[in-house]
This record gives sequence, C-alpha cells and structure tokens, in this order.
Amino acid sequence: MVLNADGTYRSQLIGGTDDYAVQCGGDVLTRGKNVDNCLGGGGGAADADTFYMATKPKYVDSDMTNAVVAFDLDTGKSKWKVPAPAGQPLMPMRVEGGKVLVYMDATKGKGGGIMSLAPTGGTLRPVLRHPASAAEVERGFSTPRVAYVNGRSLLMHGFVSGVTDEEEIAMKTMISFGD
Repeated sequence: MVLNADGTYRSQLIGGTDDYAVQCGGDVLTRGKNVDNCLGGGGGAADADTFYMATKPKYVDSDMTNAVVAFDLDTGKSKWKVPAPAGQPLMPMRVEGGKVLVYMDATKGKGGGIMSLAPTGGTLRPVLRHPASAAEVERGFSTPRVAYVNGRSLLMHGFVSGVTDEEEIAMKTMISFGD
C-alpha cells in the first residue's frame, strides 16, 4: 500500500504475475521492535511519482536474470519493465539526478557495475563498469551490500563466516571500484 505524506491512502501496487525481491531480513540481525532491516540498495527505490523494484532472479537458459519494474505511485499500475542482461541480475539502489541507479551483478568473465535507467525506462546506461579482471571475486559476493558515491562503488558481505579462523581470515569481505 502507498500512503500520502499525511498517512492517507494513495494507491495499492499491482504486481501482476511477477515475483519481487528485496533484501530484507534474512542474514541481517536487528535489535528492537521498530528497526527497519531492509538495506539501502536492497532492491527498491522511489521518487515522488514512481517506485522501482527488482523481480526475483530466476534461471533462463542456464543464466540468472531478472528485471526492474516501475510502478506509478498514484495508480499502483506498472509503467514499464526493463530486463537484465543475460547472467547479470539488476538491483535498484536509489534515484539520483532524476535517474534510477541500479547495481548489475557480475557474470563469468564480465564485471558488474552501476547502471542508470531513465524515469521512462529504456536502455541501461553505464555509470561505472567494474573490470572483467575482478568478475570472479565480485561473483563471490552473494547478495552484496552495495554503495555508490562520487564515482566509486563498494561491495560488502553482510557478515563474515567460516568453519575455521583461517577461512574467515581468507574470506574477501569487501571490494571497491572507482574512476
């Protein structure tokens, strides 16, 4: 449900047949009853008129893929849908400068990166591409926490875990890319 600033009803999102995914709960521990554990860059973003959400990744011809869907906040109806490139699922992060910033996963031999979408949908535009030489390391970050600011992106594991101390010490916990 979408509410106005004064708490009155604005609309109800109409999701259709797609399954949607956000990074809430799961491996995130929270303390207290009113702590929001949905992470920034966790699969949803909004501006005054539109809510942008990722569909749940699924396999198509052995490649993981998904899409970004835009919803009109006044009607709740879908405005457009942009599919991810094969093997590189998308995750909306935030709206900045009138465009939706999206994290695109790495795939074998191809780095991920930060992409942008116009508020009307269309073609993904590169903001910061991560190098192919780092694709294997980047792919090792399962559901990473992603931050992007001033031409730099940072991917982080939400937690460090291993069977032994040596495994925990050897684990790559963050990676940064920039201009």
